Amino acid sequence: MTTALSFLQQFAQPWFVFLSEDPTLRLLQFGMLFVGVIVIFLVFFTTRDILLRTHSFWIMFFSIVLVALLPVIGFFLYLLIRPARTIKEREVEELLLRIIADNTSSIRKQPGDTKAGIVKKKPVNKKKTTPSEDLSL
Repeated sequence: MTTALSFLQQFAQPWFVFLSEDPTLRLLQFGMLFVGVIVIFLVFFTTRDILLRTHSFWIMFFSIVLVALLPVIGFFLYLLIRPARTIKEREVEELLLRIIADNTSSIRKQPGDTKAGIVKKKPVNKKKTTPSEDLSL
């Protein structure tokens, strides 16, 4: 166990050259490193997401620059201005609508057919006549 710990300490020693000896400054350095990793993640996520949502170069460029210059606020603004669906989702929806339109136009309609399959029946006069009322010729 102590050999593994000493190995890890020897491995990490060169990396501590960049860190301060003061624990407060070291904590600040780790915090800055964490924030930097989050910013890089947001820029990469935005880049991947906008490439899937549009073909417009200018929208892509504006979105990536917005997130890079204003990391957290820019990312939330990007979520508001990005297209609602990806290119693939729009293509699938368009294909489904085309298939539905083809199916509805290929069904033959008869002259007596009505919309939505609702058949209107002719009203039937159900008034019963009594012998005393049926005096007309």
